[in-house]
Amino acid sequence: MVFKRLFSLLSKVKTIQHTIQHSKAGNFVQLKPKLYRESIHFNKNMVLAGDMYEETMIEGFIIVPKNISVTLQNLTVSPTAQMYVEGEVVLQNCRFVGGKSNVHVTIDGGKINAYNCHFEQAKEMAVSILNGSKAIFENCTFVQNEKVHILAESSQACIEKCEFSHGKHGIWIKNGSLIQTRNVHLHHHTNTQIIVEDAKYIDHESLIESGDGIGLQLLHEGDASLQTTVFQYNGKTQISVQKGYLTARHCSVLQGDLAGIAVAQHGEVQTYHCVIAQNKKANVIVSKNSKMNIECCHIHSGESSGLQILDESIVNLFESKLNGHRSAQISISNKSICSMKQCVVKEGYHVGICIEDKGNCTIVDSEITHNANSAITIFKSELTIIKSILSDNIGNGILAMSHSKVEVDLCKFFDNEMPHIACKSHVKIELLQSQLYNGKSLFIVNECELTATQCQFYDSHNVQIEICDLSTGRFEQCQIYNGKSYGLKVLRNSSLYLLDSQIFHHELAQIVVNDSSVIMKNSEMFDGNRNALIIQNHSEVYIQDCFISKHVQHQLWIDFESTVELKSVQITDGAHSDIFAQNQSSVYVSDSIIRNNKSRFNVQAVNFSKIELIKTVVENSYGDVYYSENNSFIKQLDF
Repeated sequence: MVFKRLFSLLSKVKTIQHTIQHSKAGNFVQLKPKLYRESIHFNKNMVLAGDMYEETMIEGFIIVPKNISVTLQNLTVSPTAQMYVEGEVVLQNCRFVGGKSNVHVTIDGGKINAYNCHFEQAKEMAVSILNGSKAIFENCTFVQNEKVHILAESSQACIEKCEFSHGKHGIWIKNGSLIQTRNVHLHHHTNTQIIVEDAKYIDHESLIESGDGIGLQLLHEGDASLQTTVFQYNGKTQISVQKGYLTARHCSVLQGDLAGIAVAQHGEVQTYHCVIAQNKKANVIVSKNSKMNIECCHIHSGESSGLQILDESIVNLFESKLNGHRSAQISISNKSICSMKQCVVKEGYHVGICIEDKGNCTIVDSEITHNANSAITIFKSELTIIKSILSDNIGNGILAMSHSKVEVDLCKFFDNEMPHIACKSHVKIELLQSQLYNGKSLFIVNECELTATQCQFYDSHNVQIEICDLSTGRFEQCQIYNGKSYGLKVLRNSSLYLLDSQIFHHELAQIVVNDSSVIMKNSEMFDGNRNALIIQNHSEVYIQDCFISKHVQHQLWIDFESTVELKSVQITDGAHSDIFAQNQSSVYVSDSIIRNNKSRFNVQAVNFSKIELIKTVVENSYGDVYYSENNSFIKQLDF
């Protein structure tokens, strides 16, 4: 039976077509090794095989019509026109080389299975898969096909362990097609290596590298799912998503000449456990109303930014790490939104996070540390940061400017070289249950508004808190302590509200008020190495229900036409005078206790100053309680 099914092409037979016509369906036809210049039209199912050891070449046009199944083995084909398949063809150990046709193989509504085949030097494309066709390629190579190696339109294909190189494009997937690849290697294409346009692409464990253009481009609802895919050394953006969808898991996007991943024009991307690194432009760019979710990823060592979010785009980061970027590690601008949870942003050569032009950023349970500039910079934008650490940055922890809004809750700021939080020009900032230490805590300037509740500010080597130039600070249930300089300065027509708070253990004056106003209620100031309050230059201070004690110098120093009102205040145990007013200053005291056993005078008024006391106890076991000179007076009224 074997010999009956074996039909040998003998030397007396002139053509392959003649052999096909005289063979039976299902026959195995063995060709002698030589060059056959003819076209072949199969009209029955069969196997056509060349010699395994010497080249058997067909130079011609091959047609496999509908309802016909053909297997070609060990053949070299140099087509004069494209091989056209409407039926089914199996290619085993075949080579398609050069020829006169633009396309080596066209599958039109048919099926192709190619194993260990080679396709090269097509004028346009190696294989065109059209109109509901199905294809399988295993262990095949595609090289030097000028425009594209495989084009799929409205079809399906599985490609495994294949290599594509040295053409314009590697794979082009269009019009509802589905291509699945595994362990594929694409390299050295002059333009985009894979294009997915209104189609679906699924890949596992492939390598896409060393192209002159884009690695993978998704266009017009193109959808790609990648697993353990590697992109590297591509000359343009390694993955570009425009109006498309990408899901990437355990992928690497490395060392591109431009961006690693760029998402634009309403594109959407999901990345999980990916490494995106060492791309010369931004590692990730999300722009033009696009969305991206980044989970458990590592984005690092870029020559520009790590993540750029532009043009009303939205990005979510979870359990991800960004480090080692030359520009801002994360940049958010143009009404874009970024949320971060359990992330680390560290060791950047510039700003950690930059938010500008109506951007919005929410950060939860994250660390922003060891950056060579500020941890976070905000310009005309909004920031909410919760349960996070901002430390060891060369600049500020937060630098907020120009009509920005900042909310800080349950955070820690320490060891930043510039003020932990600096606000300039119409910034509103709210601090809640946060700690700022080992560095200047706050610098608030130019019509800013600060509210701090249940916060701690301590261990600064400089002024702990400075509020300047028409700014307002409100502190409630806060502690300000252990500073090596001043505790709090209120300067140049600014305002301070201090409620239910404590200020203690400062090397210099605990509070300095210059040309500004202060309201202090239900608070304590104690154990200072200088003054409790220095009030000067037309300042106004109101203190009610407070306790002030144990300061080495005058506990309240009032100077240069300033006014102070004390109500229900206890001032005790000072090493010097409790109240000292000079240079046309005024002090009004009611319902208070002023007790001093260490200095000769409790209350002093000099140089055209006045002090009035009502229902106030002034005691001094050491000496006199009052002293006035140079057109000053002290009046006590008990009624």
